[in-house]
Amino acid sequence: MSATTPAPSSTVRVEGDAPYDVVIGSHLLGELPRLLGDSTTKVLIISPAALAASAAAIRDDLVAVGYTVVLAEIPDAEAAKSIEVASFCWQVLGQAEFTRSDVIVSLGGGATTDLAGFVASTWLRGVRVIHIATTLLAMVDAAVGGRRVSTRPRARTWSARFTRRSGCCATSLLSRRCRDTTTSPGLPR
Repeated sequence: MSATTPAPSSTVRVEGDAPYDVVIGSHLLGELPRLLGDSTTKVLIISPAALAASAAAIRDDLVAVGYTVVLAEIPDAEAAKSIEVASFCWQVLGQAEFTRSDVIVSLGGGATTDLAGFVASTWLRGVRVIHIATTLLAMVDAAVGGRRVSTRPRARTWSARFTRRSGCCATSLLSRRCRDTTTSPGLPR
């Protein structure tokens, strides 16, 4: 497969009370409007500073197809999982007048998906959340597992809530360094 040809993606439908799709592959951002749906008008993208350029590109793509998009930049890794950061996200949601038909999108690893899921599950008794998981941990644990947490000093999990998401993109944005050091047969290099 050439470098310019996108790898094929797969969609797994998760059934239940609130079915959702998990889209697996690379170059998946074109799937986001379908996952957002027609009833959504506003989108909050929660991402760490390290992914600010990617969040801005997603915002520009969504604005081009008619969504109102707000960005919330959060700290990297476990520092994102605090009540102060969740409060900041709630302030952003309030200022943007988010309703129950609007959607939160997380872009990042496990801590980002944990925080975004927690914020979504607690805003207006729960709004939809779509995760763009960029690490293997986020794909397996936070994005597909459903546990949303906030932490505090000296405690691994301070507050947790289980919630269903509206969709998930499990993408291969793993670091180049990680791919370059992989020696197992069949893994991407």
